[in-house]
This record gives sequence, C-alpha cells and structure tokens, in this order.
Amino acid sequence: MPKDTFFNLPEEKRRRIIELATDEFAQHTYHRASLSRIVERAGIAKGSMYQYFEDKFDLYSYLLELGGQAKLAAVNEAVARLGPGADLQERLLAATEASLALAETNPQLYALGMNLLRETDKGLVARVLERLQPLSDNIFAEWLQDSMARGLVDPSVSPATAFYMFSAVTLRVGQDIADGCLTVDQAVPMLQQMLLIISEGMRPRKMTPAAGGAHRKGSEEDR
Repeated sequence: MPKDTFFNLPEEKRRRIIELATDEFAQHTYHRASLSRIVERAGIAKGSMYQYFEDKFDLYSYLLELGGQAKLAAVNEAVARLGPGADLQERLLAATEASLALAETNPQLYALGMNLLRETDKGLVARVLERLQPLSDNIFAEWLQDSMARGLVDPSVSPATAFYMFSAVTLRVGQDIADGCLTVDQAVPMLQQMLLIISEGMRPRKMTPAAGGAHRKGSEEDR
C-alpha cells in the first residue's frame, strides 16, 4: 500500500502518478517496466517515488489493486442488473462479460491485467494473487452459497473445486486474449458454452419447446 506521504499529495498529482505508472506497466511486463521512465514523465525525483511507495512491487500491486476494485465495481453493477433471482451461471457470465468489457471502458487497466497473465515470473504472480485473490474468492463463495440455499446447486459441491474450475477456464481465456489468439467478441459465446458445460455437464439434453420449430410442431400434433 502507498505511504501516507502519497495520500497527502494534491489529488491531481496523485492521479498523474497513477496514470503514468499504469501506462508504464500496461506497456511492459513487471521486470521490463521502469521507475525511471515513470518519474521522468511525471517530472519528479526518483527518490520521491520511494517516499510514496516501498518499492517497485508496492507500486505495481497497488495499481493491480485499483484495477481489481474497478473490475469488482463493474461486476457488481452487472450482477445487480440481473436481480436477486439470478442463478450462479447467469452471475458468472455477467461477471465475466463485465470484466472483458473493461478492454473498451478502461483499456489501460485491462492491459495491466493482461500483462500479469503474460508474466513468466511465477513467484511474482503468486505474490500478486496473494493480495488480490480474496476479492474474487469472497464474491464467488457468496454467489455459490446463495445458489445452494435456493436449491440451484448441489450442496455437496466443493466451493474450492468449483472456483478452481471457473478460474481455470477464465484464466485460459484471458491468456488467449492477451496473446492475441482470441478477441473479446469471440470469447463471450465461448464462455457461455463453457459455463453451460460446467453447470450441466456434457450429457445430451432434450430439446425444449423453445429450442426448435419441428419439435414444437410435433408436440402440438401429439396433443
């Protein structure tokens, strides 16, 4: 977390430092990002940065924390629009779509998160996730418990396992987007299918009356 000296700065100066630092880490992975470039663009002494943050990692993790908060706000807004009756699958899809939409509404923060997915320093990623993971863990657990209480999810399902599956899916999608193998528009329908498979399995499903005209016609004739 930033030191008190950072929060005591004028708001405009704080915002300028955050914008420039976000831009630097959005363009470069952690080890390639440069504090020197940030302070040069900000017009401050490099020593001043260490009066505001403990070190480079402290600044980096704070930026990711801000990104996480922005993502969480977007997710909460998207899920709130669904209403209290939404099931777990609907909430997860809305949350994922809201997260992907940050690519358009807040491209710098989105690029910052994408660069984290490109990191080859697994120790660094583990340190970051240790600080950020509780945010997503808590909201997923809340949704899962609500769905269990309403009889929409088997109570024997392990929350840890369910979250691991969902995280694995979204992480792979995020990595493919970061690597340019997948676009956001391509990712959304894929996520819909994957969430359906996670929640209902891959067994054949009977067609519903809304699924096809031939089936509806046959059903009407049978009556």
